[in-house]
Amino acid sequence: MRTKRLPMGALEKAVMDVVWTDGGWMAPGEVHALLASERGLAYTTVTTVMVRLFDKGRLERRKDGRAFAYHPTSTRTEWAAAQMDQALGAVVDRRSTLTHFLDRLDDADRTQIRRMLIAKEHS
Repeated sequence: MRTKRLPMGALEKAVMDVVWTDGGWMAPGEVHALLASERGLAYTTVTTVMVRLFDKGRLERRKDGRAFAYHPTSTRTEWAAAQMDQALGAVVDRRSTLTHFLDRLDDADRTQIRRMLIAKEHS
C-alpha cells in the first residue's frame, strides 16, 4: 500500500539523484556502488531506502532476476514542480506567496516565466 507523499530525507534525495541521473532501471547494488564511495553506506541501507521510495510512489520496480530493479515514477523536473505546487497549496494567500516567489527570481527567470505564460495564452 502506498503512503502519503512525504518530503525526501537526505538519503532518499541521494538515491533519487542517482536514479534520475542514470535514467534507466537500476538495481540497489548499482545505486550502492555509486553512493558507497562518497557516503560509506551499507548495501542494505540503500535497499531499504529504495523500498521506502517505492512505497512512497517515487520509484516503480520490476523483477530483475532474483532481485528488483527500480525506476523513477517522475523526472527530476516533474518532482520539483510537484513540490512547488504542494508548497503553494499549503498557503492561504496564494497571490502574496507568488509575489514573494517572483521577487526572489532573477531577471532571466522572470523573462522565461513571462515567455512561457505568453506561449500558453497563444496555444
